[in-house]
Amino acid sequence: MKLLICGKGGSGKTTISILLAKLLRFRGFNAYIIDIDESNRLLPKMLGVKQYPKPLVQYLGGRKKLIEFMKQKSEVDLVEVIAKAKEGIKLEELPSEYVAENNEGIKLLVIGKIGEFGEGCACPLNYLSKVVLKNLILPQNTFVLIDTDAGVEHVGRGVEEVCDGIVTVLSPEAEAIEIAKLMKNVANQLSKRFWVILNKFQEEFKDFLNIIMNELAIDKVYVVNFDKEVFMSCLKGTTIKSERAVKDLEAFANDLVKVYS
Repeated sequence: MKLLICGKGGSGKTTISILLAKLLRFRGFNAYIIDIDESNRLLPKMLGVKQYPKPLVQYLGGRKKLIEFMKQKSEVDLVEVIAKAKEGIKLEELPSEYVAENNEGIKLLVIGKIGEFGEGCACPLNYLSKVVLKNLILPQNTFVLIDTDAGVEHVGRGVEEVCDGIVTVLSPEAEAIEIAKLMKNVANQLSKRFWVILNKFQEEFKDFLNIIMNELAIDKVYVVNFDKEVFMSCLKGTTIKSERAVKDLEAFANDLVKVYS
């Protein structure tokens, strides 16, 4: 099952992706995180992988080679280069240096990053992200959590089309609701499952929770309370530690398992 984790910048998409992967692994599922954010650089450190994975774009010879490939070859050709076969991409068969793993068995694939001044837009990386996600062949009992870039650029590139469900993470801000409205509309248009997680919740935000439910016309919002351990982990750039937030996510993880079953 491929789940797009999206939302406003700073809402906590990466943290939610990591904590959710932990819960799914605990329940006996294979858990992958695919990082399609071309700017965020600390996901491997926050996940606590044994070694940083090489970006998949390097497997194709780098950004310039990918651009040349896009001009001359088809999507099918790109799949064949990545997977050494035309029928689809199996993450477990990619070279080990491109798929990192932490001590909990959560695996991480990074599509690519922009790292140089004047390097150009993220369009080639976006294209690669969509091709990979569209052509994934997943074994049984596997969840793929797609950590997106901030905002809604992934809507423009159509990534939602190749996923099974959309998880919108909200921070307590009005702008976050506007993004969630757009994502709900996209989910409805594509007949995709849609969930909302209100992250960094505190008791004084209770009215905001009601506003979310009214504005989005939904019956359920999963609430994840502000967790000082998570906050300090993010502040220091260290492996995510959590007690309260991960417990709050239990209800969502349980519902995902039910949907998968």
